[in-house]
Amino acid sequence: MSEAVSTGASDKALLEAGLPLGSRCAIHRLSNGLRIVAAEVPEARQLRLVGAVGVGYLDEPTGCRGLAHLLEHGLFLGSADSPAEGEFVAWVGEQGGRYNAHTDEGVTDVHLHLPPEAADEGLRRLIDLLAHPRLDAERLAREVGVLDAEFRARLADPALHRLAALGRFFRPDHPARLCHAGHRGTLGGSPEALAARLDVFHRRHYRTERMALATLGPLPLEEQLALLERHGTRLPSGGSDPVPAAWRWSYPGALAWCPPAPTPPGAGTTLELIWPLPDAVARTYRRQLMALTARLANGHLAARLQATAALHDLIIDTAPEGTGPALALRLALEEPAPDLSDLLAVCRQAPTQCLAGPLPPPPAPPIDLDAWPRHQACRLAVDAASPADEPPLAHWLAGDRCRVLWRCEPQTNASWSTLGETGTCWRPLSLPSSLPSSLPSSSAEADPPRRPPPPLHLSPEPAPAGGPTPGCLRRDTRLTLWWGGPAWPHPTEQASWCLGWTADPAGHEARLRRWHRHTLTLRQAAASRGFTLDLASDAGGDWLMAQGDPRRIASLVEQAIAAWTTDPADRRATSPAEGLLATTLLLQLESGSVHRDARPRLLGWASGKLGPQEVARDAERFADTLAAPADLSPAPAPATAEAIGETWLPPQGEERAVMLEVRGVDTSPRTRWVLKLLATCHDAAFHHEMRQRHGFGYVAAVRYREAAGWPRLGYVVQSPWASVAELNRAIDDFLLRQGEPLARLDEAGLARLKRGLLARHGAPETRREAIERTWQALRHHHVSAEPTGWMAPWEAELVVLEGLGVDDLAMTAGALADATLSRHWWYHTPATSPLPCRNALVSLGHNLPSRRHLD
Repeated sequence: MSEAVSTGASDKALLEAGLPLGSRCAIHRLSNGLRIVAAEVPEARQLRLVGAVGVGYLDEPTGCRGLAHLLEHGLFLGSADSPAEGEFVAWVGEQGGRYNAHTDEGVTDVHLHLPPEAADEGLRRLIDLLAHPRLDAERLAREVGVLDAEFRARLADPALHRLAALGRFFRPDHPARLCHAGHRGTLGGSPEALAARLDVFHRRHYRTERMALATLGPLPLEEQLALLERHGTRLPSGGSDPVPAAWRWSYPGALAWCPPAPTPPGAGTTLELIWPLPDAVARTYRRQLMALTARLANGHLAARLQATAALHDLIIDTAPEGTGPALALRLALEEPAPDLSDLLAVCRQAPTQCLAGPLPPPPAPPIDLDAWPRHQACRLAVDAASPADEPPLAHWLAGDRCRVLWRCEPQTNASWSTLGETGTCWRPLSLPSSLPSSLPSSSAEADPPRRPPPPLHLSPEPAPAGGPTPGCLRRDTRLTLWWGGPAWPHPTEQASWCLGWTADPAGHEARLRRWHRHTLTLRQAAASRGFTLDLASDAGGDWLMAQGDPRRIASLVEQAIAAWTTDPADRRATSPAEGLLATTLLLQLESGSVHRDARPRLLGWASGKLGPQEVARDAERFADTLAAPADLSPAPAPATAEAIGETWLPPQGEERAVMLEVRGVDTSPRTRWVLKLLATCHDAAFHHEMRQRHGFGYVAAVRYREAAGWPRLGYVVQSPWASVAELNRAIDDFLLRQGEPLARLDEAGLARLKRGLLARHGAPETRREAIERTWQALRHHHVSAEPTGWMAPWEAELVVLEGLGVDDLAMTAGALADATLSRHWWYHTPATSPLPCRNALVSLGHNLPSRRHLD
């Protein structure tokens, strides 16, 4: 069997498949029914392995919600060839790799990132994990507690409450109507009975007819296919045929919803319009749906909506979470909440209006090496029936067939209902009586002014080739300008521009949000013409990165700069974040002040099909266009190693969380590599210690991050029941007792970890990554000297990694255990909990000079 792109694919076919030029890929079906897919990407530095099974939470037996999720967790509790709990996780950590798993409504997948030389052993272990998990009753009982903690943590996540509210649209007898996260209330009974039930569920569904394996990496395609075939034959076959999915949707309608906790000020509202599609329709009209999505996101619809309301973002999706196949429009709106009449009038007509004329070919998907094998494996694992005779797509996308889901604040004059399991608030929403299912285009109320999206003007013809060698074209207080590089194996006809400037870090989130809103139609119009435009802000300032047609890129960049503004209101305190507390804490590692010298007003770098003369000309115009001069005063220096700080987050949910932030002594490649190695040494052990020994919850991790180039580590734990003092003590105890021993490796162990780091952080895998890494190196480099090897900064970094020895890692681990590295503690406790006094935290040992020897 062969599908999609074959080994002899053209460049166009590769791009349509979402793979870089120079790749090869193939899809086959083995004699046992297993589907396999492999992609050879020569520039890939790591191997991605994915195993997918066509079973999800909607396949769970009645009365045991969460069973599919529990099985996903149970896969990692031991297997036939690796019976010890945590053995698989430890092996992945030893390789310097990563792993994760996800349970969706109709598919479960396990995905690994490993060094290429670990492909054979990685596939062997993945097959063993999928085919022969050791479903031990005692271990599963503990894992039910982990799922219960995960469910409690997700009660603070609006995504869970959106799914709960969405269930009100479904038929009462359909399993999608209920929450399937799983917790003690839904996974009750004796551990032995639960293990037996899980074993039956596994034997029934984890069979080759409903499974797929995928690989992507630098190994030759033939070698990858041979490995997949050899290991894939070990998977059991003979499972039952999948039950056809029942139609979940009840009658069209609308409802409002909100989480039980108040929405943070300034968070805005979200309006979703969802057109459900039968599975056969989604398969039959897949390419037409892709083209329709591109047309809806070309900037014209966003411009019309922004004439009606303060639209922050517009996302068009054909796979919204929790709906099955559907077309969805998601509008992120600024407060105050708008009158929905005009918005609904425009949005409900939009799909059929776009379908009225011929659609262009669907655009090529973005190249995403992480997402590609997961997407392919999950797609192949779901049994694809033959296309059925269905009404045309326009029939399913009529205005009266959409469902409306509106997240808003509860009004006192309306009656709200509450879902008992999640606490989600909801109420039916009456659509405006004056809004028919289809409105003529001449209706004044339903047809706001048709402002076209911004045009991308042509630049003058480029100057003849020649001129200076790549390097710094200009350096003064107004402008520093770089030109040239980086080299890449495959030639390109595109150009890239990167621009950055200093800005007040106190208001960067509000400023970036406004910048995104002001450029929404510009970004969508640019994307429809093959451009990418990224806007960002961090502790080092605001910046943009654009890639695309060299004749029009200057127009795109100039308009993006013109849309950037400052506002005194940006300095207001940041609103509390939403979602998992651990994620909120880890975001703190990417913010905060960093030391920097006075910078030029504008830093720029251009590469690709742009000559130095036109680059210099355009950069002058960009400097004139920048809305406001940057603050040239240096930012405060980071805290010294002796200063120990702490920050209490605003209350968000009912859980406790603590993160220890460890700051590197400098921004050198050596410090960055050592902290990355340390995170790899500590992560799996820290996760096991916090979850299994202490039983705090399901969130416990060690993560490396950077704030404007400054390296940091975060040790984060979240728990629904432990106090912040207990969490603090556990982190300290881990570093005191295990921090240094875990980092004392022999030469072979260090070499293995280095190979893993090279797979994760080595030479760039794509041109986009090469541009971004070069740009960040220029942003963070001292302005008074030209960086050596600036067009390929990773080459010098790899030399530093090669020179690191076992003593370098052990010394840093010792300094961390001794608390001689700069630290900052982050705490969260519910609003109803009293804050521990500072003396109680000091008593945990913060000011003890050498805690490694307390035993």
